[in-house]
Amino acid sequence: MAMVRASKNIVSYVRELKPRKYTSRIEVRIVRLWRNYNKESGNTIEMVFVDKEGTRIHASVGEQLIKKFDDKLREGDAIVVQLFKVYDAIGEYRTTPHPYKIGFFQTTFVGKADDFPSAVPEKYFADFSDILGENLDHSCLVDVVGQIVNFGSLENKIIKGKDNMRLLIELRDPNNVKMMCTLWGCYAKQVYDYSRSNMSTMIICVIRFCSVNEWKGAYSISGGYNSTHILLNPTLDFIEEFKASLPNDSLALTNNDSSQWSVGTATSIRARFFVLNERLTIREIIDSTLSRSGLKILIIGKEGKTQTKTLNVVYKQMGSDELEDRLYSGASRFLTILMTVCQFNIISC
Repeated sequence: MAMVRASKNIVSYVRELKPRKYTSRIEVRIVRLWRNYNKESGNTIEMVFVDKEGTRIHASVGEQLIKKFDDKLREGDAIVVQLFKVYDAIGEYRTTPHPYKIGFFQTTFVGKADDFPSAVPEKYFADFSDILGENLDHSCLVDVVGQIVNFGSLENKIIKGKDNMRLLIELRDPNNVKMMCTLWGCYAKQVYDYSRSNMSTMIICVIRFCSVNEWKGAYSISGGYNSTHILLNPTLDFIEEFKASLPNDSLALTNNDSSQWSVGTATSIRARFFVLNERLTIREIIDSTLSRSGLKILIIGKEGKTQTKTLNVVYKQMGSDELEDRLYSGASRFLTILMTVCQFNIISC
């Protein structure tokens, strides 16, 4: 279906949108579009809009209106949108820090936007130092750009009873700060296949809409939500400048098991430990029927120094009560103890 061109009216910027201004008219590009389902709202179309100033806002089309708007909304298109509702954006993993989001009415107008720029200002790239230094709002997704310096094996993980691919990569920025990233599903396969085919080249990775994860003071990022978008060696205006700003050390891309990666700071050690392993409580391991042998713990002391210890005790033959006593007794001796056990890996006290 061909789009109808909107009549000329005053155009608002995304930053100007407020609740109850239903007559606002905006010109935006759809930078991300995906289908979603949950029990409360059913099937929806979810989008992220960006205007000429580079400001983003989330938009949703409810289940009752999907048929009306489905053929008018395409990722990458520049559109005019008029007569829509604006309401509070709440919850975790929001796609933008904008305080509001857009909802479509039956009467919402969608048309083609003329003369929308091919590139807009980039406002959402997060510095590695800000991510690792606890300086970001973790309720919002962020963009990152970095050089892939290490990538691991493509692993199969069972998440909620379903198989899912996982890939761990290590990115670095122009200050040679390195950060762990976990990719899931098709994103994991995309990056793994590209990296394997381009081992001799410098790979610049742009990840849009990734989450910042924190566990016991360790920070990393992950992608795999429907909103995530990954670009590898893209032809974007800022990429050449970014490449020129990287350390001139000809660092080669490596494909190693992540346990072999070179990480120097306590933060990096913790990040690697937490990213690699599933988090379980003491109660969860007690109630499990899997093997409990070979307990290894990572101890983080009061000054942030780390050390590892291995307890060569086979817990498999213990009863649940005895195991619980042993685990809690050991945990009480340290400020922070994180445990790994066979298939379980991380157990937090």
